Amino acid sequence: MKAGNRQSRKASVSRAENVSHGRAGYRIECEWGRISVLEGGGHISELMLNACAGVNPLWVPPWKTIDPQKYRTGRHSRTYGPLPDGRLLAGIAGHNLSFDYFGPPSKDEIAAGHSTHGEAPSLKWGSQSISNGSRPALTYGALLPGAQIQFTRELSADRRHPVIYCEETAVNLSTFDRPISWNEHVTFGPPFVEPKVTVFDMPATHAKACPPSYSSRPLIKPNVEFKWPRAPAIGGGSIDLRTIPEDRFEHYTAQLLDPKLKIGFTSACNPKLGLGIVYAFRRADFPWVGSWIERFQQSHAPWRSKTFCRGMEFSTTPFAIPRRETVEQNRLFGETVYRWLPAKSEAKVRFMILLFAVPKDFRGVRSVSISRGIARVTEAGVRPRRITLRARRFL
Repeated sequence: MKAGNRQSRKASVSRAENVSHGRAGYRIECEWGRISVLEGGGHISELMLNACAGVNPLWVPPWKTIDPQKYRTGRHSRTYGPLPDGRLLAGIAGHNLSFDYFGPPSKDEIAAGHSTHGEAPSLKWGSQSISNGSRPALTYGALLPGAQIQFTRELSADRRHPVIYCEETAVNLSTFDRPISWNEHVTFGPPFVEPKVTVFDMPATHAKACPPSYSSRPLIKPNVEFKWPRAPAIGGGSIDLRTIPEDRFEHYTAQLLDPKLKIGFTSACNPKLGLGIVYAFRRADFPWVGSWIERFQQSHAPWRSKTFCRGMEFSTTPFAIPRRETVEQNRLFGETVYRWLPAKSEAKVRFMILLFAVPKDFRGVRSVSISRGIARVTEAGVRPRRITLRARRFL
């Protein structure tokens, strides 16, 4: 099977005033579809494949969002919640970045005005360059004033084939080494996410469920260690985490990717809609994947028991906890749970996004490989099929 249909559309990058909920951002238009990002928080908010009727697999919150830098506690806490979550949730969308920590700030950091998941998803990102050449590209980013880190993301796309390339750079402007978490918080939503239909995959081995404090209504035993994808259920038996049950619940599990792999991935496929998506990355950059599901459970603002979404976030860090706790944890299953950004230095990570059409009986993704200009997505199951896309050497 080959993915992607060539169309007569011209590729381009442009600024748009209404990317989502009236918020400004940028769109990269290609022959196969488009990718959209928001200035507020820098979130990747749309991944549209024309061959699949323009279904956006990324989550769009059911509440009207605003640019997070416009959040004011006195004015917006009733709608979006107070700090530390309120500012983040006011502007959250689709694929957001958690940087330079993953989880809530400490009590002292909250008192100092910091938000959940770091400064990056709560600032205005500015455009640094736009290219409408042979490979349309956008470079944008933000200065994190508290962390003293300059963060930059370069997105480029293949004109004809639905492959997106991303390189992110963090420059430490301070004279101190910093322990950081780097988390690509990818969240999928309806109509792409559907119970018992959408299939989620990753090459994980060991996994661990969140503590009891995470959820008042989990389906999985808290703190339990298990082998992906079957997790011990609270009521006995096990739950297959590749799909989503129809219950009302929320839970989070942290997965360690197979250490033998050079390329890690996460995938989500909805055979009913005929759409699949793969995020591929260097396993050395992101050894962990956090899987979380919110299904009409959280009742406080802005969730109000009206939200259904699933996150598949690849990361340096397994659990969303304050930075100090992450550093004290140090390792889990023998793997480090954070990385260092040395003084006056920079670090880079890369990942690719692959979009493709799948048949109605597609069973999910077993493996992903990229070599000799071809990305190969191999189906799970006894008689696997293979989807191929043209892809340049990037990882």
